[in-house]
Amino acid sequence: METNTLNKLSLFVEDLHEASLAPQPLIDAAKEYLLGQDLPTTKSERFKYTRLAKLANANFTDPSKTSNSVEKPLAPIEDAYLLIINHEEVILPQDLPKGVDICLIQDSPVAWHEAAFKDVFGALNTLHAQMGLSICIRRNTVLDKPLQIVHAHNGGKQFFRHHLQFEQNSEAQIYFVSQSMEGSVSFAHTHFQFDIAKDARIKIFKIQDTSSGHFHFTEDRAKQAEGSHFQINTLTLDGSFVRNDSQVQIQGEHAQTYLNGAYWLKDDQHLANYTTIDHQVPNCESFETYKGVAADKAVGVFNGKVFVRKDAQKTNAYQSNANVLLSEDASINSKPELEIYADDVKCSHGSTTGQLDENALFYLRARGLSESAAKNLLLQAFMEDVLTYIPNEDLLKFIHHRIGQRFNWVY
Repeated sequence: METNTLNKLSLFVEDLHEASLAPQPLIDAAKEYLLGQDLPTTKSERFKYTRLAKLANANFTDPSKTSNSVEKPLAPIEDAYLLIINHEEVILPQDLPKGVDICLIQDSPVAWHEAAFKDVFGALNTLHAQMGLSICIRRNTVLDKPLQIVHAHNGGKQFFRHHLQFEQNSEAQIYFVSQSMEGSVSFAHTHFQFDIAKDARIKIFKIQDTSSGHFHFTEDRAKQAEGSHFQINTLTLDGSFVRNDSQVQIQGEHAQTYLNGAYWLKDDQHLANYTTIDHQVPNCESFETYKGVAADKAVGVFNGKVFVRKDAQKTNAYQSNANVLLSEDASINSKPELEIYADDVKCSHGSTTGQLDENALFYLRARGLSESAAKNLLLQAFMEDVLTYIPNEDLLKFIHHRIGQRFNWVY
C-alpha cells in the first residue's frame, strides 16, 4: 500500500506481502482505494461504535511457532464432509460426491465480483488473501450431507477468500467453523463470494467460536437469481473482537433471502453485525432476524439496511433486532434502516433492547425454579427465533454446550 505518511494502517500492513490472487483490475482498484487511507475511526459511520485501537496495538503471535494441527473433534458436526484450513495448508475431504468440485481459488476459473469496497479491510483482502477455496455445487446436485469447513487460526495476520458457486436447482448446507488457539494473538479477514443460480436452495452457517486473542472479520457478498432460496446464519459463540458484514443483491424475481444472527456476549467482548439486503427486482421476499444476549461490559452493534429499488414492486421485507442486557454495563447499539423507492411493498423493521421480564421470572420461580434456572429458560426461549433455523441436531447440542460452559448455564 502506498502512502505519504506512516499511519496506523501502513504499520498494520508493513509485514504483509501482496498475494496477487485477484485479477489485475481488481488489484488496481484496491490500491487506488487505499491511497491515503488509515485505519477507520469512530468518525466513520461504519465504525461509529467500534474502536480499533486494540487491533492497531496488538502484538501478533508468529504462526510458525505454534502448532497447526486440528483434530476432528473440533468439528461440531459428525456426519459431514470435513475440510480443514490452517495458515499453511488445506486438507480436502477424500469422499466428495459427484457434482461437487472444490479447488484452491488460484486454480479456479470462477469470475470475481466487481470492486465495491466498503472499508479498508475489504481492499486489503483483495491484495493480501494468501489462501482461498473455490466450491461449486453443480446443476441439479443435492448434497446428501453438509460440507463442514473448519478454519484454524493460530497467530499472525491472515486473509482468506472463498468463492462459492451454486448452479441451477442445486441444494446444499455449508458450515464454516472458525476457531483459534488459546493464548495466541491473531487477525483474520475472510471474504465470501456467493453466486446463487436459479432455483438453488442454499443454507450457509457461520459458527464463530474463537479465543480472546483473535480479531475475527468477515464479509459476505452474494448475488441471487430467480426463484432461489438463500440463508446466511451467523452464530457468534465466542471471540473478543468480531465484525461481520453481509450484503445480498437480489437480482431475480421470486427469490427468498434469510439473514439470521445469534450472539452471546460477556466480559469485554465486542461484536458488530452489518447487513445490507438490496431488492433490485419485483416479487421477492427477505427476512432478517438478529438476536443477542450481552453481559458484563460487552458491546454489541447491529446496523441493518434494506434497499427496495424503484422497480422492485411487490417486495416483502422484514427486519428485526432484539437484545437482552444482563448487566448495567453491557450495551447494544442498534440501527435498523429501510430505504424504499417502490410504492407497492410490505416492509417493516424494529429494534428492542431491554432486560428479562421480571413478571416472567417471578412466575417461573413461584413454580419451583431457581433464579438461575428461570433466567436460563427465558433466554433459551428468547433465542429460539434464530435457533429454529438450525436443522442440525449436532450443531444445536454444540451451541448449547458452549454457551453453557461460557455462562455457567444449564441446558
